[in-house]
This record gives sequence, structure tokens and C-alpha cells, in this order.
Amino acid sequence: MDGNAINKSLNERGFLSPAIEFVQAQYRREYSQAFSEVEELSDIAQALMMAAGIRRNEIHMLASLVFLQRAIRNCQAAIILCERGMVVEAQTLTRTALEVTFYAAALIKDASVYSKIERSGNIAERKQANGIIGTGSTLGLTEDQRVVLQPVIQRGEGDDGKFDAYQAAGVAGLLPLYETIYRGFSGTASHATFRSLDSSFVETEDGFSLVSGPTTYHLEFTLGILKTCLALPTQLLRENFEFDDLAPHAG
Repeated sequence: MDGNAINKSLNERGFLSPAIEFVQAQYRREYSQAFSEVEELSDIAQALMMAAGIRRNEIHMLASLVFLQRAIRNCQAAIILCERGMVVEAQTLTRTALEVTFYAAALIKDASVYSKIERSGNIAERKQANGIIGTGSTLGLTEDQRVVLQPVIQRGEGDDGKFDAYQAAGVAGLLPLYETIYRGFSGTASHATFRSLDSSFVETEDGFSLVSGPTTYHLEFTLGILKTCLALPTQLLRENFEFDDLAPHAG
């Protein structure tokens, strides 16, 4: 497939185009070192996560391990997106990976965080249930469905007890990462801000042109941030979990 055919296919089908495989191969060649470095960290984190063990009565550590597993998965997904030139989307997943890492680290530091996360989740579900009921006529909500939502509302009664990512980062001692990477990717990727549109336009002699396909804009930078987001779960796993005989092979 030549360049014209690749561009035509990408214009017609976007990132679902089979031509994306040619883009992936090109980016892997151009940024081979950056990809190799982040994938090496991913392999170490994956091996540690698969070998990690906890005591059965430590429910907060089980929750932490699951959050760390989510962090690693999100980082791996972000790497896949970077390969395809979907950098903004990769940054969104990177931010999510960092968020769940905050909660994982907070749970390790303070077991009482478990109940705080549970309480915060109940409050959020109560607000959603009230919202569903409030728009029930539009949604076609039945009376039986309204009844089913009542226990959800009762479980989350009261507004005290909210526990968010900022608080989790504070408990974990990770506020610098919250204020830099997490907030940064909120503005450039995750939220509907004008800053998030930067990678969608390129300046030309005639003004601006829409970039609708793969781009390397901030690709290497994002891969570098992913190294940080993988190094943290790796450290947390090594320092706080028990390992079987597979651990020495985890780097």
C-alpha cells in the first residue's frame, strides 16, 4: 500500500482503517527506543503483578492490587494507542492509570481508605440514581425500576465522606504527580477544554488544517510520562506485596 492509498484509506475509515498497520510499523521504527524503554517497564510491572500475593484478611491490600492491575492495563492500552498515533486518547488513559495508582497507594498507606472509597462510591451512586429518577419520564422509567433504585439512594444518603483523587494522592504522598501529570492531562486530553484541541489542528500557509488521522504530536513525550506511570506501580508492588518463586524473574 503506497502513501496515497494509505491516506485514502485513513480518510475513509479513520483509525479503523487497515492502513493503520502501516502507520504503526512506521512509528515503531521512528520511535523504537522510546517504545522499547516503556515496554520493558511494562513487562516488569506485569510480571510483578502476576506474582504478587496478599494475606486473605487484608481486604484493603486486595483492593490496592486490583487498582494497580488497572493502572498497568491502562498504561499498556495507552502504549497501543501511541503506536497508532492516537496520542490524546493515550494521554486520557495515562491519566486514568495515574488516578487508580493514587487510590492503590493510599490504600497501602492507610487501611481506613477502603471504607472512605466505599462511602464515596455510595454517594456517587446515590446521585446517579436520583438523576435517573429525576429524568425518569424522558427515560421511560417504570415504577418497578424506581423501586429498585431506592436502596441505592438510601445507601448513599448524606453528602459527608466524599473521597476523591486529590485526597487519595495526598494520603499517598503523591500530590506532585497529581498537580503536574494528572492536572496536565485533564486539560490537554480528558476534559472538554480548548487546550485539548491543540493536537487536532496544524498551522498552514492558508490558516489551519484539521488533523483527523494519526499524529506524532507529543508522542515521545507521552511515552516518557508512561514510564513514570509504570515505574510507580512497579515500586509499590515490590515494596508492599508478597511474592512466590516467580518474583526473581520479575526484574
